[in-house]
Amino acid sequence: MRTFKSLMISLCMGTTLCMCLPQTTTAQTVSSGDSWTWDKGTIVIDTPERPAGQKSVLGLTTPKMEVVRVGFVGLGMRGPGAVERFTYIPGTQIVALCDYEASRAEKCQDILKKASMPKAAIYSGEKGYEELCKRTDIDLVYIAADWLHHFPVAKCALENGKNVAIEVPSAMNLQECWDLINLSEKTRKHCMILENCCYDWFEMNTLNMAQQGVFGEVIRAQGAYIHNLSPFWIIIGKTAKKTNWDGVWIIT
Repeated sequence: MRTFKSLMISLCMGTTLCMCLPQTTTAQTVSSGDSWTWDKGTIVIDTPERPAGQKSVLGLTTPKMEVVRVGFVGLGMRGPGAVERFTYIPGTQIVALCDYEASRAEKCQDILKKASMPKAAIYSGEKGYEELCKRTDIDLVYIAADWLHHFPVAKCALENGKNVAIEVPSAMNLQECWDLINLSEKTRKHCMILENCCYDWFEMNTLNMAQQGVFGEVIRAQGAYIHNLSPFWIIIGKTAKKTNWDGVWIIT
């Protein structure tokens, strides 16, 4: 068994677990069916056996690339901002743009034009990301789709030999997390969760202070997180219908 601190699970699942549960070893089960036990302040989960021949990807490095060729999937809310940021990074080439709605992908061509970059290939529809991932001229797939598509798009990209960067959450349950780990280990490709809040100056400074003993012996920590997404929901009527890959629902 490996033990996962509650912080590590929060990184993978995109949520924060409160550390004030009772000190018990009674087995618990979450809605996804993943079982765990609470043992003296540590969440313990059953860890599947690593398949024969696989090695950890901790410390994995990629051979130097003169140009990193990128494809984006999910261009409704956060995706366009990611495309624009990449136009400022030297040594990157934006090869392909994909969204459920073709118009959203096409709109991002204006970002490339403004940056004096060539047009990218456009993919759309329910399975457009699969065609993008099959391209042989893409090194990295950046995923900013809705939460339910993060795992299937990442899985498809890894299976096609691409490095992957995923907006939070990377998966919706522990089984999907293990599947991504296995694929990353098998393909020797990076699978990175883009959790910026773990690496901001405040978090890194606090971590450094704790490691330097500024707080003394830390025996308990508790956190909370409120992320109100309601301003992003577009409300038109009473019946909900999913219309794109960036987490926005249209109510009709």
